[in-house]
Amino acid sequence: MQAVKEITENYIKSQKTIIRSIQSSWGPYQQNFNISINTWNSPEAVAHAYSRFVSNIADNAVTYLRTTNNLVFASLDAYKTTMEHAKENTKQIFDINTKTAKTFEQNTREVTKAAAKRFRF
Repeated sequence: MQAVKEITENYIKSQKTIIRSIQSSWGPYQQNFNISINTWNSPEAVAHAYSRFVSNIADNAVTYLRTTNNLVFASLDAYKTTMEHAKENTKQIFDINTKTAKTFEQNTREVTKAAAKRFRF
């Protein structure tokens, strides 16, 4: 439950940051619309914007890969732990079955001996 809470809080925090970022960029956009249009005519500004865009995509790809790796390794650790518990639990179940079979064998022998003694003439 704590992990779900933290995931939810992180999601909400990131959404608030995104909203603030968009809101802060929108206000100046209206004020600087004409300047922005003229700036896009500059090859240097276009190259800089493209560079930031590509850098952002690369950063996101690295983050996604790191997150995916973390999830995979966490899942493998959980699987390993689950298999260890399954191994121990099945060993206990097999021991119970073996003890039950031995008890059944012993009881059968005792009942057979008792019946043989009782019905001997």
